[in-house]
Amino acid sequence: MKEDTSIISRNKVIELIFEIAKSPNAFDIIEERLKDLSKEELSGSIIECGMLPESFDHDSSEEKLWAKYSDILLAHSLNFLGVSAEVLRVRGNAADVFGKARNYTIIGDAKTFRLSRTAKNQKDFKIKALDDWRRSNDYAVLTSPFYQYPSLRSQIYSQAIERNVTLLSYVHLKFLLDFHTNQDLTKLWETGKRLKDELKPKDYQYAQIYWGVIDETVCSILGKKIDLLKDYKKIEIAKTKEIGQEGIKYWQNKIEEYKKLSKEEAVEKLIKAEKIGAKIETIKKVINKDFTI
Repeated sequence: MKEDTSIISRNKVIELIFEIAKSPNAFDIIEERLKDLSKEELSGSIIECGMLPESFDHDSSEEKLWAKYSDILLAHSLNFLGVSAEVLRVRGNAADVFGKARNYTIIGDAKTFRLSRTAKNQKDFKIKALDDWRRSNDYAVLTSPFYQYPSLRSQIYSQAIERNVTLLSYVHLKFLLDFHTNQDLTKLWETGKRLKDELKPKDYQYAQIYWGVIDETVCSILGKKIDLLKDYKKIEIAKTKEIGQEGIKYWQNKIEEYKKLSKEEAVEKLIKAEKIGAKIETIKKVINKDFTI
């Protein structure tokens, strides 16, 4: 088997993030490491960036840096699609990615989820927030793994249409990267606006309607047949299964590791996992507070 020498291979990125996540300039390091990405390297890894490694602890420095990594890939994707883009350094209440094309500006957000994550709701996608963060910019785009979007109906589609926030999957980004040859993407960014004119409000919530129009729009812009895009969606299915096995192996190894713990070690791990010490300290702060009556 040929060794993967790509600077953006999943294993190498995971290793790099574990190595630098606690560093105060971790974002600068990973951004610098990825600055010379080719379109081919980006296309080869854009789908899997939406799948957060199970080996990263919840809300850890590693998890947060992976989110920034996905934003970097979104910015690079926009650059290859004729939109000069960058990851913004501002903290809180702002978009993560800003892009400027010849005749418009756009903000973006890249979502990543664990395969072990349970059901998601509209708050996970923050469409209203993304619209608020748009401010005076023309368009907004949110990318997520295709399978993580609600498959039947959801308020996120109504919000996307009403606020003209374009929902894309990483599969669509890969498709655009592979076949874009300087075509204007304005029609794609105005999907919500068009659907608002064409649909009755009661139909805004249906996933099949929304994604049908997104698929048709992307293929129309690129001059490609819908069947080719369907083949690309099969790539995501295969990649999801592959990374799913990565996650299963990680947790199976964890089971074996836990089986080897002594009773004292197991209790200590459970106390830490439940954050019991932190909860006790929080209660102490409340009851020791000077209350004004």
